[in-house]
Amino acid sequence: MRLRDISIRHKLLLIILVTSGSALLAACAAFVAFDFVSTRDALSRRLVSLADVVGTNSTAALTFDDPIDARQTLNALRSERHIISAAIYDGENQRFAAFHRDRKDFTDPTAHDIGHVFHEDRIEVLRPIMLDGERIGTIFVQSDLLELDERIRRYAQIVVLFILVATVIAVLVGFRLRSVISDPIMRLLEIMQQVSEDKLYSVRAPKHSNDELGELIEGFNLMLNQIQHRDEELVHVQEELGLRARELQVELTERERAESRIRASLLEKEVLLKEIHHRVKNNLQIIASLLDLQARQAEDDHVTNASLVDSRNRVRSMALVHEHLYQTEDLARIDLGEYLDELCRNLTLSYGAVAQSVDVQTLVADVSFDVDTAIPCGLIINELVSNSLKYAFPDGRQGKLIVILRGLDEDAFELSVQDDGIGLPADIDIHDSPSLGLQLVTALSRQIHGAIEVDRSNGTHFLIRFTGLPDDDE
Repeated sequence: MRLRDISIRHKLLLIILVTSGSALLAACAAFVAFDFVSTRDALSRRLVSLADVVGTNSTAALTFDDPIDARQTLNALRSERHIISAAIYDGENQRFAAFHRDRKDFTDPTAHDIGHVFHEDRIEVLRPIMLDGERIGTIFVQSDLLELDERIRRYAQIVVLFILVATVIAVLVGFRLRSVISDPIMRLLEIMQQVSEDKLYSVRAPKHSNDELGELIEGFNLMLNQIQHRDEELVHVQEELGLRARELQVELTERERAESRIRASLLEKEVLLKEIHHRVKNNLQIIASLLDLQARQAEDDHVTNASLVDSRNRVRSMALVHEHLYQTEDLARIDLGEYLDELCRNLTLSYGAVAQSVDVQTLVADVSFDVDTAIPCGLIINELVSNSLKYAFPDGRQGKLIVILRGLDEDAFELSVQDDGIGLPADIDIHDSPSLGLQLVTALSRQIHGAIEVDRSNGTHFLIRFTGLPDDDE
């Protein structure tokens, strides 16, 4: 059951418990944390003092090079049950004497910096041994943290017990206090249920206080007055609504018939639009076939043959747009990924052996265009890919041609056609070229509001950023 679904009695009690419990928990946590820090400091100070005393008692042993006396001094630490090990080092940090409670192999500290260091389960103290103001050695003492753990565990048990006792007290007090708020609300709820079930709008709730609950009861009684008055008006309004409902039913029937006629008309238009795209595609394919036949008859005239092949490929690129359009559901936009794959595949097959040594790749993001943008974009790609296949890789040269189309943002796109061929001659200006293909690329780029950039440093790289044409319904 969610918190919002429980009764207000339980909510009030829960609020009292959570508030008091949170305050107690925060206070106890602060107390335990303070005691933990204080105990750590006291433990470190005690070990430092103990190490200083042992160090002072070891000055004679270090001075007279008597390790036996030093070990006896260290063995006095055995009375301190939390001391794990201790050692005395001479002035050159060489171990002079050592003590280990469990008689295990003694492990030297990793560093000889003076001070104390807390580890996960122990504390290590290093103190200098001084004689007449000169450091003659170092005392190392290592102690476990069981004393600190026992103290924290004991305080945690006390805190838990304290919170449990405080919770019981809070529950007892909460039971007495919640009735101050919950009882008037429950009485108001009973009257509300009576009004709802019996429709007795003349019943009024008694007001016992002038606080917010009193204002709530007063507002409830005022609402009953308004409902009683409006209930009388509803009878008259219902009669008018009945008449209006019959009129609306007639209008709704007429509207449903009109919508049915509109849906039928839209379906007819959709079928007609598919048929139009299909016929346009077929007609363009017929034109492409005628150009193909004409190109075969003009094989001896290479210029005419190349022009006819280029024209055929342009017509095929437009026909491919209409073919993809009538295969879509909305008949308005085509997926450029599938379209460009098929377009580049057709161009590679069209140029036969010339294109066999070229690796053509297409990388298209999730981009779709309407017919007014797809046709110019397809023609631009047709021209740039055709130029690369025909001129960038002479004499069967191996190479790569990459076509990339991606969206920059919601209304901007980027088309990249790049090859690693011999490169576009430096004297060719793409904006003032006698080549029909480059003239088409420039004109079509302007048509889709695009800007052309050309990089000739490594092959030829055409980069066109454009916004496309707005949809007719925008």
